Amino acid sequence: MTNLCKICMAREGDWDRATLVEHVRNAHGDEPESVEQVYPDLREEVVASPSEPKSTDDGTGPDPDGPSETLSDDLIDSAYGKKWFLIGVGGAGNNILDAILLRRETLAENNERRARIWKGGLAGYGLLNTNVSELEQTYYAQEEKGYSRNDLLPNCTIGFGRHDYAGAGYRWDIGKELMEADFEGDADPFRERWDMKPERIQDSQAVLFVHSVTKGTGCGATPVLADSLRENVLDDDTVVPKPLFSSVVIPSKGTEYSEFGGRAKVNGVVGLARTSQAVDAIIPFDNNRLENVQADIRPQIDRLSEYNPPQYTGINRPLVAFLEAFTMSSVPQFLDRDATMSIMGDVFDPADSFRPVEDKYQLNPDVSFTPAVILAPVLGRSRANTIDRSKLEILVRNALFQNKLAEFDPTTAWGGTFLVYGPPEKMDAVSDFVADGALTEIISGEEFLDANDVSGIETVDVHVKQLVTPDLDDVHLWGTLWNPTMSSLSEMYDQAQRLKQEGNSEQAENVRKEWDAVEALFSALGRENMA
Repeated sequence: MTNLCKICMAREGDWDRATLVEHVRNAHGDEPESVEQVYPDLREEVVASPSEPKSTDDGTGPDPDGPSETLSDDLIDSAYGKKWFLIGVGGAGNNILDAILLRRETLAENNERRARIWKGGLAGYGLLNTNVSELEQTYYAQEEKGYSRNDLLPNCTIGFGRHDYAGAGYRWDIGKELMEADFEGDADPFRERWDMKPERIQDSQAVLFVHSVTKGTGCGATPVLADSLRENVLDDDTVVPKPLFSSVVIPSKGTEYSEFGGRAKVNGVVGLARTSQAVDAIIPFDNNRLENVQADIRPQIDRLSEYNPPQYTGINRPLVAFLEAFTMSSVPQFLDRDATMSIMGDVFDPADSFRPVEDKYQLNPDVSFTPAVILAPVLGRSRANTIDRSKLEILVRNALFQNKLAEFDPTTAWGGTFLVYGPPEKMDAVSDFVADGALTEIISGEEFLDANDVSGIETVDVHVKQLVTPDLDDVHLWGTLWNPTMSSLSEMYDQAQRLKQEGNSEQAENVRKEWDAVEALFSALGRENMA
């Protein structure tokens, strides 16, 4: 088998030196921590070459050939180039942000190197809600910020001074109006009162809104918030606008669906459609699927039950695991030299998940906007001691069927982006399957994405990236599939369409006002709608 550098995944023919030692010395000599982690037997030979004196740096002083420790410390505290600015909107969004922060604290308290994923991945974060009682119960308010109710009202509430802070009551139109009230006239709560610093938003790679689309606050307020953020915070002079993501939660059938009848379904359709006008990509998580995923993708999150309601402690774990994998792939390694010990391989930036599919939409001059790309989430895991093609097929099946985090049909997707990651001793074999296209071929096969089943000129593209993560024991497959048909969304659409056609109420009229956006989004789902 061709020699492979396990740090940068470059093959022998691509090295700039003849031997592995020479390549590692030349390409990674300034990364002694990475060399020690991946090639402990070579560290002394790499760091102290025959023509150079052995370094006396014990890791506590400045590196004469690289940035000083002071500079590194300054950069790791900076938001510049970090992956996400994360905003939790409404009760569901508040709970998920709490779960992420508690996951970060769990990793840090256990001295796991993976804590660097969140340290290097979060440029900043904040909570917003119309319900101050929900805000008071959060880890963010109680421990992260130590806020009193008087602190929460200006720093975290939507519609400050315009209501009784008791929530939007499953009325998305009220959530919308309260958020709009915050920006009336020349008001700019980002700069005037919210504890979300505009410069940190500007410095991040992308903004991620986390919310529900079936209640009132997250559903109604988030699209207004996204539009206002673009207008008030982000630079209009950029050639390519900063990516905005929406991570949305769809409720379980039999709970909110049955308890609140068609309200949650109609809110979901309208919320998704309005959000799709304001953001670039939407990641829908289906609570039914989150409840049923296997235990091996439910990460440890200490004290979660103290801050998440009992019905969410189980489903938020795999959701956090998915976002953690998404985050670690583009944590900027220059911020912390130790971070290269945790993240090596392809850099996978936020836009890589949705940009490849944007120009596959049909040209339609009568449509005022192109809807956000729907990214159906999957996350699989293989505990196999050795990885061969059959084990990869099992891993793909595990991700696309047993552990998909939303209900969808993979054979209807426009394609997708995948990230395979694991420890160096296993990724050595996996890398061969990535390099020769075998993993792409498996994912594209008839049993999975069925990439050959297309009727138009456009192709079903599959992009596979890889990472080496020494702190893990198993190989994982993370993925987002573009614009598939989703049964849970179809059921919601049918309910909203009946209301729109037959209803004679204010709710029905609100749906009619948003129906062009609904049609634009839902007419893009399914491979038959690809240009």
